[in-house]
Amino acid sequence: MKSTKKTTKKSFITIGELVKKMKEFYPDLSRSKLRFLETKGIITPKRAGNRYRIYYKNDVKKLNYILKMQKEYFMPLDVIKEKIDSVDFKRRAGDKKVLNVLKLKTADKDRSLKSTKLTINEIKDKYKLSQEYINDLLDNNIIDWKEEDGKFIIDGKDIEILNIICELSKFGIQVKHLKLFENFANRHSSFIKQIVIPLFKSSSKISHKKASKTLYKLENCFCELHSLLVKKENKKFLEMYK
Repeated sequence: MKSTKKTTKKSFITIGELVKKMKEFYPDLSRSKLRFLETKGIITPKRAGNRYRIYYKNDVKKLNYILKMQKEYFMPLDVIKEKIDSVDFKRRAGDKKVLNVLKLKTADKDRSLKSTKLTINEIKDKYKLSQEYINDLLDNNIIDWKEEDGKFIIDGKDIEILNIICELSKFGIQVKHLKLFENFANRHSSFIKQIVIPLFKSSSKISHKKASKTLYKLENCFCELHSLLVKKENKKFLEMYK
């Protein structure tokens, strides 16, 4: 007698199945990468009865969208999160026009940042910093300045760095402590340069384009790895005091 029991098609996939499914398009994707995106609040998988992560169709669409923005547009994660929070992924996750709009908005933000300039006096007024403190930042290569129309200014990424430095100063972190980060940045930048320099030495424009993409990709990977390792060590520390 034949069984009349119907097999229900599974509407979700596990983390292992998801990695396997998307590795064809994103070879660097891993379980740790998915967990990292989850800690950042960018993806939010459900949990099965056994507490394993499970991903539904919309989760897969959203992940594809995120990875595409990283791979093709080199968007940092904080920008991706900011943008995707306002997008209805159920309707528009595969819409190329949306990706292009997000790319343009990010470019606009970058141009705006680059166009912002602060003189040394404006920095002192805005951030309530002493001339001695600013000199320490400059002497230790934490920020850079340039001269324009007889004035010393900082702009672009240095303004972002200055914003973070001022937050850190609230915890008693001084310029001498920031040298640790500058040394870290130099070592990792040098490592990345060693990897991509052969491509830049080529006369091929294709090789130069590939070198730039590789550099940005490695930059993102290094930053994510550093973040994960710091979180891992802090977790060990917190567990000691539970």
